[in-house]
Formats: sequence, C-alpha cells, structure tokens
Amino acid sequence: MAGIAGILGADNGKLDKMLERIEYRGPHERRIYRDDTVNIGCNELNMGADCKDGSHHTFNGKRSVVLDGRVYNPEKGSSTDAEAVLALYDKFGTKFAGKIDGDFACAISDNGKMLLARDRTGIKPLYYGHDSEGGLCFASEAKAFVDIVDDIKEFPPGYIYSRELGFQKYKFEAVETPEFEDFEQAKKVVKQLLIEATEKRMKDNAVTGILLSGGLDSSLIAWMAYQIKPDIECFTVSMEEGQDLPLAIDVTKYLGVKHQILMFSEKEINEILPLAIHHQEMYEESCVHGAIANFLAGRFINGLQVKCVLTGEGADEFFAGYDGQYKQGSNPEEVAGIVDSLINVAYNTALQRLDRLNAANSYESRTPFLDDRVMDFALKIPLEHKIHGEEQTGKWVVRQAFEGCLPEHIIYQTKRFFAQGSGVAYIMRKQAEEAISEAELIEFNRVEGNPLLSSVEELYYYRMFKKTLPSPAFDRLVGRWDPLRPSFFHKWEKPNL
Repeated sequence: MAGIAGILGADNGKLDKMLERIEYRGPHERRIYRDDTVNIGCNELNMGADCKDGSHHTFNGKRSVVLDGRVYNPEKGSSTDAEAVLALYDKFGTKFAGKIDGDFACAISDNGKMLLARDRTGIKPLYYGHDSEGGLCFASEAKAFVDIVDDIKEFPPGYIYSRELGFQKYKFEAVETPEFEDFEQAKKVVKQLLIEATEKRMKDNAVTGILLSGGLDSSLIAWMAYQIKPDIECFTVSMEEGQDLPLAIDVTKYLGVKHQILMFSEKEINEILPLAIHHQEMYEESCVHGAIANFLAGRFINGLQVKCVLTGEGADEFFAGYDGQYKQGSNPEEVAGIVDSLINVAYNTALQRLDRLNAANSYESRTPFLDDRVMDFALKIPLEHKIHGEEQTGKWVVRQAFEGCLPEHIIYQTKRFFAQGSGVAYIMRKQAEEAISEAELIEFNRVEGNPLLSSVEELYYYRMFKKTLPSPAFDRLVGRWDPLRPSFFHKWEKPNL
C-alpha cells in the first residue's frame, strides 16, 4: 500500500499538499523525485517481516518510479516492487505494464518525460487532471485535488499514458493459464490457482491475518491461509443481529485458529458514516452500506497493530456470486451481460471501497481471487460452470472445488452482502428514511445537472459527500454498482480520452 502523486509541470508546493492529503496511505515515509519538469512522490506504508522498507519508490540514477501495489513476477527475485517495475520498463519500454503480474498504479520519470500506468482490473486507484497553470497532476485519490484540479478524471484500467503517446491500452501478457476440457478439470485448476495465489501473497510473511466475514469467499481464504500459516488469525466485525457472525465463528472453530471479534452498534455507525463516505469518495447506496463494516474492521485491525491481511474480494465478480442481480436476467444472454457488467464496474465500486477503507486505516489487504492467473482462468470458464441448477447457485465451480475443506453449511451458504451479514444495511436505511422524504428525492432528481439518485438513502449519503467534496467533478467519478439501476449521469456522454 502506498499513496502516489505528481505533477508534470511547475510544482509550487502542490505536490506536498497532495501527498499530505493522502498521507494515511503511507504514513511511514515520504519520498519525492524531481527531474526537470517532472515531480513525483510517494507516501510509503512499510509492511515489515520480509518485505523491504521503501518498496514503492526507487531511483537508479537516471529514472525514478513511484508505485502503489504489489508485483508478483517470478523474476522479481530480491528486488523491491518498484525496482521490479523499473527493470521491466528498462527491458520492455512502454510495453512494461502488460508484463506486470500484480496490482499497480505507477508513475515513471524518464529524462523529463512522465509515464502513468494502471493495472487492467483497476485494483489500485489513479486519478488525473490539470491545475490552473496547465500542469498534468495525478494522485491515488481524488480528494488530493481539492482546490488544485477542477477537471478531475479517473485513469482508465489497463492503460498507459504519456504526453508523447497519449492514452494507449496495453496488451496484457504477464501470465499464462491452462486450458481445460470439462467441469472436473476446471474445478481442479481453480483450486490449484487459488492456493498458489494465496501462497505468493503470503511469501514475504507480511500477512498476519484474514478479514473474515463468515461468507464463502473469506472462509475459503481462511482455509487456504491456514494450510500455509497455522497460526494465522481471523478478524470479524458485526452487530449483535449479524447473520454472518455465527458462520465466522464456525469457520475459526473448525480450523482451530485465533478469532478476534469487534461488536458495534448504531452509535458507531452514526459516528463514522460521514468519515467513511469522505474516505471512499462515494455515495452509491450499496457501496456505502459496505463501507461501515469495512471501515470499522480497518480501525479494529489497525488498533491491533496488524498491517497486512487477506480478503475474499473479487470472487463474486469473477465467479458469478451476485445472485440478486444475475437472477433478474430473463435469458442466458442477459445473465451473461449482467455478470460481465459487474466485472467491468468493479474498479470504481467494490474495489474502490476496499482500497479506500484499507488506506484510511493504514493497512494493506491482499486479494487471492484477484490474482492475474485466477482472473484469466475465471474468464475462460463458461457460465454454466459458475451458475448451477434450478436454484441458479452462483460460484458453483468454486464451491465444488473446495467441497470437503470446510463444513457443508459454509460451502453451500447463500449469498449475503457484507452489510446485510453484519447487520448494517437495515439500520442505515431506517436512518435515511427518517431524515429525508421521497418528495425531497423527487425534487432533487428534477434538477438538471444533479446525479440521478435511486433512493432517499443515496440523497442522505450525497449530502454528506458534498460537505467535503463539493465540486461537480467529484460527483461524476462515482460509479453505479448495480447494472440494473440507471447510471448517475445517463444524460451525459463520457468524455473521449
């Protein structure tokens, strides 16, 4: 985890200001590199264990790199993550991004030129825009640009940029995944790839725990991590009525691992809601729901001096876990379209929430389900292997792959969103309905230029959002998670890059 920022053009103190605003992403060290008109900087979060301090920035006497993310290329060896990126750039030039196995957003300064790149899934965030003097600014979070940049845009996943090249979509060729002939082969490969993905994220011994909701995905991560590190700990946050808590307890008892639980109430929700909305830079209803438990989990983990955990993020997107959405498709083509849409919007919905709420609490999460080989293989698997039977059970190939590893009621549990499983969603909906009327929502949606909000909850959250992110440019960065709801800005065409 790191926070990066920079300016191609005159600095005049803006870079320090941007880095200060996202210092929580890396409170241990700040490093700035200047070359002619290129100014790039990094806030570093040191993981300890076998992970070298200062892993996210480097300078080789000619070129410098600042990086947010992790690199898992086998040839990395003893190099740091930033050194591995620089080595790939030295070898492959502007094709370097397609050679990285990992999650990343980075900037390279090369003899007065600046290159930006972002991983193809958008696991790591990146934003850009121009200051009043025409300088090109970038940063890990949009809030770094308040009063500095007005034309804020999100850097697209899977692209590189320089002023000389413009935006170019790169060809990803960092990993290869096996083929398969039938379901039995597919489930064996899924299990093996996930185990390998977990192993390589634990190789530097920085991971000391698992964020365990009690849902299928985090429970499987717990099982895999336990095979590698039997003294791994699990962390769970929940309200008293949370449906997932008993399942999380069942998992840790079955594995025999230490389980630390934080119980919270409506009081804590009220206290942190504006802060959680500010940090995740979103007002979309379902993403805000999830923010509360995620944010409290981050505070809990940070208070225990834990710096790095595993999570189950990505399984629902790549293995068709969102049954509440895909079951509304009336034919196989519609179902496939919904599943694809949920993958395509993950970068500025679920993955944005995960990133921001980790960063806000200065810890790093690693996501085996978002491993490049796992994602590549998941995209090869036909939908009938992911969604099974008359009940249309999602993540079927994953459930079958790990059958027998955990109790059956864990493997075959039904999908619940984190906010539902922890008990948060119902309280938040009630609070919003007490504060805002349907008439206010209707009136708001009539105003040209306002985002089209779907519920009184979203208006409730939007008003909190605007208190710290007032420019209309911030509104347009917010993504709509549910493909069955209308876009926030369906009246506007997206700008061409």
